[in-house]
Amino acid sequence: MPPAQVTDVIDGEERAVMDIGVRKTGLWANRRILLVTLYLGISLFEYGFDKGAIAGFQAMPGFLMEFGYQTPSGKWAIMRTPQQIISSFMILGAFVGSLLTGPIGSRIGRRHLIMLSSGLIIISIVIMAQTTSFGALYFSRFLCGVANGLLLNSTLVYLQESAPPHLRGLCFGLVTSWIAIGTTIGFVINERTADMHSRLAYQIPLYICFPAPVILILTLPFLPESPRWLINHGKAEQALRSLRFLRKGAYDEVAVQQEFEEMKLVAAREAESEKSWRLALELFRGDNLRRTIICVGVGTANAGVGAMFILAFGTYFFSVAEIGDPFMWTIISNCVGLAGLITTWFVVTRVGRRSIILAGCIICTGCMIIMAVIYTADVPKHNAGIGLITVVSIYLFGFNFGLEPYVYLVAGELPAQNLRGYTMGLAAAVSFTFGWLTAFTTPYFINPTELNWGPKYGYIWFGAGLAVTAFVYFLLPEVRGRTLEEIDEMFRNKVPIKDFQTYVCVEVEQARERGALNVRAMEKLGDEKVEEVRVEGA
Repeated sequence: MPPAQVTDVIDGEERAVMDIGVRKTGLWANRRILLVTLYLGISLFEYGFDKGAIAGFQAMPGFLMEFGYQTPSGKWAIMRTPQQIISSFMILGAFVGSLLTGPIGSRIGRRHLIMLSSGLIIISIVIMAQTTSFGALYFSRFLCGVANGLLLNSTLVYLQESAPPHLRGLCFGLVTSWIAIGTTIGFVINERTADMHSRLAYQIPLYICFPAPVILILTLPFLPESPRWLINHGKAEQALRSLRFLRKGAYDEVAVQQEFEEMKLVAAREAESEKSWRLALELFRGDNLRRTIICVGVGTANAGVGAMFILAFGTYFFSVAEIGDPFMWTIISNCVGLAGLITTWFVVTRVGRRSIILAGCIICTGCMIIMAVIYTADVPKHNAGIGLITVVSIYLFGFNFGLEPYVYLVAGELPAQNLRGYTMGLAAAVSFTFGWLTAFTTPYFINPTELNWGPKYGYIWFGAGLAVTAFVYFLLPEVRGRTLEEIDEMFRNKVPIKDFQTYVCVEVEQARERGALNVRAMEKLGDEKVEEVRVEGA
């Protein structure tokens, strides 16, 4: 927004005293928040690594010798029930963890919740690596899911509450890149250990997960808590210190005070809100209902375009297609997906997230119908396999370009401040629910001993993708460049979707003026003290 003038009475007349604060938008000026973003991304590495590694375990002889069976032809395979539970219990746990993010995070803070989740990750890894029991394996998958649900949501909420408005999209693109990096590294490690005919084949990938949570537990105490969480819990001085730390080099003191006044405005309004567990009921009342519907709807976009179908069973499809080393093709397709994520870094600061999410939905939906048609038509098996690899690669490019980072961004920036953790947790929980249903039911559709649809399952996901695309087009507003407080004011004032980019937020502008005047008052007080010292000295 263009700088505005603040007036004050000086020597008996009204004059412009200063521009509304200096906010540098360059990446170097904002290097501190970008470094914090990259650091927090460590928490998402394990989530991505798990998606890559566990999907590969199902095609790994060393894992199948413990938890699978040998076919008459001598090949190793896995029964439908373990195949369902290994993938679906992690998602079920993530559902529980997402729902717990709001109530736990509101009590202990975003930082401490990340540390708690990291400890749960370590416990689940140890159990998974050491057990030979199906029961313990299933429990470790559930515990890992709970930890990842807490970790994913608490990290992203912290970033929502800490990043400057013009960089929220880029920060989310950077932090979620750790998911894709983790997934790709998981596949690479699997490819290197896949031929080991021992438990080390899957234990080595699991133990590689250890450093990330350990680093977080040891270093997070040195990172300040989210400023918006602090001010909502009556810790105004700590909130201001945290904000100054995060904005150092990018904002001058006037801009910091203005953002602080915006935060105080919302915190004061929400101070009388219900503080108990009944606060969650506010998600479905008044203007919060509109926000909840949009956040949950967009939050389920990942599941709605069939992401779990591709991510959890991609290696399995490549092995069934018999087109070479399935692990190598999985690595290549994920590298294409990572290229999509890197591409979006250069687009998100120039194009609104609504357009980017729509592009991702269209690409993923189109890939589903193409994949289904390839395996419906009379195409030679080798050609169909090459087509499958191509379509999956394009799908992952579109998914990482337009969906993976930004559905979480939208789900976290639209809610009211005191409901942010609850709303984002609910959106993630619903998304994980659909992901769980996908992981649990997909074997019925693709397994040769069941319906044996294979890639033709894409027809169903084509229909689901069309529904998701329509929802985003008609219901998602564009909020690029808006502060969280501006977004809050627009929802409270029931601004139509088409007017979000042009609406002038009067309350926020007034808060910024107060922030600028506060700095002017402090400068005056400082000048008066200097003059007193000079007079006394004379």
